[in-house]
This record gives sequence, structure tokens and C-alpha cells, in this order.
Amino acid sequence: MPLLRYAIPCCAFVFSSLFSLPSAAEITTLSIPDQGWAITFDAPPLRPVREADSNDHYMYYGNANFFSVVINVDTPACEGGDSHENVLNCFWQKAGKEPLINQASVQKSCNSHYCKLSYDLENSFQDKGIKQRHVYFLFAYRNKWNNVHISFVNPTEADLKVLETFEQTFSYK
Repeated sequence: MPLLRYAIPCCAFVFSSLFSLPSAAEITTLSIPDQGWAITFDAPPLRPVREADSNDHYMYYGNANFFSVVINVDTPACEGGDSHENVLNCFWQKAGKEPLINQASVQKSCNSHYCKLSYDLENSFQDKGIKQRHVYFLFAYRNKWNNVHISFVNPTEADLKVLETFEQTFSYK
């Protein structure tokens, strides 16, 4: 899972977040093309920004105000079996080198459905502090390694509740 795949959606997110959209929550189901399964979650209505599909990779990127969702479905990217823990370890081995990650904010946990990784990125732009909360749901399913990435820029308490609701309602089948 080359990090460049995530750089383009993240850059697009920063620019597209400047345009407001309504943000009432709704149940969203996104079918994964040619895979016979879907991802479901409760989140603000998403404006699709980009979607790409090939034989070995699917990517979806959508946002609503300062909230974004990026879904990547890939062939395994590292050695090891199809386990949620292997997806997490492979992803973190690469992503964990990002210098803007506040290492004190990193949290990892796994359950029978996915491994969750969360952290804050901290930076500044024009002398104004920017904090991005990132949460990843990483899982192996049907011989694919899957990465569902949600994030908020400068999250408020209400935004953190959106992240919590997303996690409580997130499923795939």
C-alpha cells in the first residue's frame, strides 16, 4: 500500500474541505465493485470526490465539510497471512514514519472484525495550528487487505462523536 495512494486523497481533502456541505448523519452503504461485499457506516452525507477500480485495487474518497472517508481494497502488501493484525503491522510499518504524527496520540487495538489505529497529525499553516484526527479500520477479508480511513480537521467534541458513531456502526459483509 504505497503511501502515495494516500497523499492525493489527503491533499484533495484539504482543498475540498473549504466548501461546506450539510452534515446530518445517515447510514451509508458502499458496495465494493467486483468483490460481492459492501461496507456500511453512519456518517454525514458524503460528497464523492474520487473513485478508482482495477483488478487488484479499489479506492473510494468522499467528504463532508471537514470529515473524510477513504476506502482502499488491495491485494496483500506484505508477507504473512490474511489476518487483521498483519494488515495493521504492514500499514503501520510504513505510515508510522510520518514525522507529523503525535506519537503520544497513537492507539492500536484489534477485535474479531478489524484492527483500529488512531492518531493525531499536528502541523501549522500560516501560523495557525492544524490538528487532524485519523482513524483507520484495517482488516483482511476475502483475500483482500482493506483500509477504511476516516479523519477530521480540527475536530470539535461534536466531530469526535461522529467518529465514535462511525465506529459503532461500521460493518462489512
